[in-house]
Amino acid sequence: MTLYGTFPLLVPGSTESQSVYGLKKTSGTILFKAGEEAAALTLAEESGSVFPDPQVRTTDMGLLEMSFDAYIDTGATLGVFGTEVLNLSKSFESTITQAVGNNPPAPITYNWTITEIWIADSFTERKVLAATLGSVFLTVSQNSLNKRMLKRITTGKRPSSGANSLSITWATQVSSVTRRNFGSFDEVDIVSSLSATIA
Repeated sequence: MTLYGTFPLLVPGSTESQSVYGLKKTSGTILFKAGEEAAALTLAEESGSVFPDPQVRTTDMGLLEMSFDAYIDTGATLGVFGTEVLNLSKSFESTITQAVGNNPPAPITYNWTITEIWIADSFTERKVLAATLGSVFLTVSQNSLNKRMLKRITTGKRPSSGANSLSITWATQVSSVTRRNFGSFDEVDIVSSLSATIA
């Protein structure tokens, strides 16, 4: 192989790929002479943030060869909807004074449990963040998360005036954050889901 030009030299044939998170990776090789390692690293950093530390070996020609991976954030983001099943329940108790048959009125205690099974949207946002940015400072896309009740089950003895459904307040919240580090950048999964508060 004949090489022309000055060193350090980026060898032709670098490869590029981009993840669904928007993190672009460039893999390449740089040839350089002894004492030029800092200049070779600077040349590699023109392709992005280098991670991990590049590997250096001596070639048959007596030159040094640096293999590197460099990353940049393209700013692209991706979001996917998912589904969660929520099993919600609450127990009730009510004492009512009433007559049963020919007996005089007397207090009767009723105990019953209402269980509701809901299906709800979740949303996973995939993006790239600076590794130095704490998770508490994440910005989250605002998406409408829908819900639908699949089934209601009442067990026990319920009075006619007793509650026959759950009173639920719904709110969207970040339920999990997963990060994978690539030097200066993290690929992040931010999952938003519906939380249910039963009154």
